[in-house]
Amino acid sequence: MKLAPLDSIQNAHDDSIWTAAWIPSTEESPALLLTGGLDETVRLWDPKNFTCIQTFTGHCLGVVSVTAHPTRRIAASASIDSFIRVFEVDTNVTIATLEAPPSEVWQLQFSPNGSTLAAAGGGSSSVKLWDTTQWQLITTLSIPLQGAAPQPSEKSSNKKFVLSVAWNPDGRLLACGSVDGTISVFDVARAKFLHFLEGHCMPVRSLVFSPSLHDSRILFSASDDGHVHVYDAEGKSLLTSLSGHSSWVLSVDVSPDGAAIATGSSDKMVRLWDLKMRAATQTLTNHTDQVWAVAFGPTSRTDVRSCMLASVSDDKSLSFYQYS
Repeated sequence: MKLAPLDSIQNAHDDSIWTAAWIPSTEESPALLLTGGLDETVRLWDPKNFTCIQTFTGHCLGVVSVTAHPTRRIAASASIDSFIRVFEVDTNVTIATLEAPPSEVWQLQFSPNGSTLAAAGGGSSSVKLWDTTQWQLITTLSIPLQGAAPQPSEKSSNKKFVLSVAWNPDGRLLACGSVDGTISVFDVARAKFLHFLEGHCMPVRSLVFSPSLHDSRILFSASDDGHVHVYDAEGKSLLTSLSGHSSWVLSVDVSPDGAAIATGSSDKMVRLWDLKMRAATQTLTNHTDQVWAVAFGPTSRTDVRSCMLASVSDDKSLSFYQYS
């Protein structure tokens, strides 16, 4: 397995780029890429020609997360302006605007069947779930306190500040990562907290489950402690810990074939990891500042083992690679 650099677009945004997500392909339409950043915009990219197709506005502060619905018709963006904007990809028409209190909207992800939008709830120590038909809040999955209840204080109230969220492939489980290094796992159908996954000692900024239904309990996490952890999210066990970055690991994504993960870090590197070898096999140095997001695209129609990877950075650049 390897990553072959395809192209790097300098000044892809007017400021730091914080997030990236792929829009799935259909029979009629190829896969596209969404990016969002500090310049308050979401941009749509054609990875075939490495060009920006459209610039979406609508936020008044930086965009911290973008996610695309499985049908590809709609997407959602979250901003530090405390709003989630749901919009049509083709027309940029706003479908819904979801408001939350300050610092309570961070990473977003649609459920695998598209029926629910999950939002990491920041300072609310929860994950909020909205239905995608009426855009009503369904439920709030709250993280319980660990151990004895602490005395109320600024420090304890922010201990479970929730940064990241991920669904497993069948939509049964949802995991969220917090500033204190813990990962919380929920049974979505019962809206029930199951358990904590421990092992990180610093913020968990990115989570992703294995795409295979066979391995649907395998969860990958990226943390400021410099490690990537692999968990059995149902069995509550840490399977392995991967290290190699020299600074915070800001993002992790898993390849569609489930054989590799890519990571982006404050050390300005993108790394490709072979999961069987449990080691990094490649380090890419396209970026000149910290890499906030890495995202694998859908598999190629002509070669199911091949796909694209995108990475975005504080250096305002967007890089594309071919994974094979």
